[in-house]
Amino acid sequence: MVTTNMPTTATRFPRRALIGVGLLLAAELGVIGTVFKHSINFTCLDNWPAQACAGASGALVSLYCVAAALTLMAMLIPAPFRRLAEKAGVALWPLALNGAGVLIIFLPLLFMKQGAGTAVLLPAFACWSIGMVMLLAGLARLIAPLAHWRAFVTGNLANLILVLAAGLAAPWLAAEIRPLWRLETIADITFTAVAKIIGFVGYEVESFTETKVIGAGDFYISVAPQCSGVEGFALVTLFVTLYLWLFRADLRFPVALLLYPLGLMASAFFNVLRIAVLLAIGLEGNPELAVGGFHSHAGWLMFTLVALGIIALAQTVPGLRKTSAPRGPAPLPLTQDPVVAKILPFAVFMFSALLVQVFAQSPGVVYPLRVMAMGAVLALFWPLLARLPWRLDPVAVAAGFAIGLIWVAIPVPEAAPGDAPYGAFAGMWLLAWFVMRGIGTIVFVPIIEELFFRDYLETLLRRHDTRAWRIAAALATAALFAALHDRWAEAFLAGLVFSWVMARRGTVVDAIIAHATANALVFSVALTTGNLNII
Repeated sequence: MVTTNMPTTATRFPRRALIGVGLLLAAELGVIGTVFKHSINFTCLDNWPAQACAGASGALVSLYCVAAALTLMAMLIPAPFRRLAEKAGVALWPLALNGAGVLIIFLPLLFMKQGAGTAVLLPAFACWSIGMVMLLAGLARLIAPLAHWRAFVTGNLANLILVLAAGLAAPWLAAEIRPLWRLETIADITFTAVAKIIGFVGYEVESFTETKVIGAGDFYISVAPQCSGVEGFALVTLFVTLYLWLFRADLRFPVALLLYPLGLMASAFFNVLRIAVLLAIGLEGNPELAVGGFHSHAGWLMFTLVALGIIALAQTVPGLRKTSAPRGPAPLPLTQDPVVAKILPFAVFMFSALLVQVFAQSPGVVYPLRVMAMGAVLALFWPLLARLPWRLDPVAVAAGFAIGLIWVAIPVPEAAPGDAPYGAFAGMWLLAWFVMRGIGTIVFVPIIEELFFRDYLETLLRRHDTRAWRIAAALATAALFAALHDRWAEAFLAGLVFSWVMARRGTVVDAIIAHATANALVFSVALTTGNLNII
């Protein structure tokens, strides 16, 4: 069994299994959605009826919502899920079923070409339907045998029906309830609030109340009725309903019903804030960022904040609950929990990437800010990290050097003039940018990624200490690691090598050293050649 020499907490495997399956499902759905939406030469509306395009997109969004609702249920009511997954991972064949489903889902890539028309509609939907059933069935069987699923469904039928119905209905309900709201009135209030906020912070804009258009110079936006935030109202209403139902025995009614107006008011406030920020980004000379990146991501970010706020309010305000929860053993402080030390830095690493994609027109320019965030979160766990067996292993260094050589030997195109990731920096500012980029690439990223992928995720996926399980866990981890990199083939190979390096002496330190060595070589070559696309 691979050990890391980092202190561990007693964590029951069912929880780890559910987290692992959830991460695998999220990765698979994310890759599927990205490939079919952005990576093929096929414009849906140019080839298929609008209803078919909306149905395909809506089905995937519904699946996201169902997964999110089940995750919420598992977090809030863990006992049934713990019993369900108590024998998770006793067989490997469900992973094969899941993988076969993924392959079938991707079969339409062979015939979905621009201009193919409706001739490929039915074959594509057939592949997607069959593949998705196999994908989900494989994951379900990996969690538990059929008998456990039967007992789980029977014992939690009412909750499951509500959760599944809410998840499936969320995308369509958000659109269908628009006629029930006085959208013009809400749009008037939203427009007025946006105009006041944008004026208060110092922007001089023109606002046209009748048409609800506001802006200045070359950038104007229309606060149409569909921008009133009604989709957010629908999602908040569904979320509060689920929460009230799942915790109906613990909440004090009718006082708990106040979560509805409080959630709706919070949703309306964040929607106004979202539009105001969007307008400010556009007025600052970044219209593409405002309409593209920020507009497409900020809504879900705001809803997540509202949902977390509702949970925090319901859990902390005494008047909303009948009795306080019984006290159990005191949990470890956050900075002393080794599991948190493996997950939280990676979460900050990924969340910072999302933020710069949303708010920065040139994400590479603000990379030093991400480095500072990574350094700050790693500093929180320095006492735990310092206890790792830090020792330079020649085999780990050699393995990392080999990966680095392979990485730089495969040619990649150079960045176009004007597309340098450091933007217009020059002189000392440019030197500082390169120093921060080197620290992030060579020091922080290897620690964060290896702690998460090899030390946490691979151990989580390896149910038994057998060769088959070790190989399966290494392959799955390498695949997820590769999915985060543009050069996925090289990253997949690197992930396998890092897994082997860690297994050799049973410590994640060797994987970190190999990763850091590879990154140091790649970074050095990028500096020497001036081609930062190598990194």
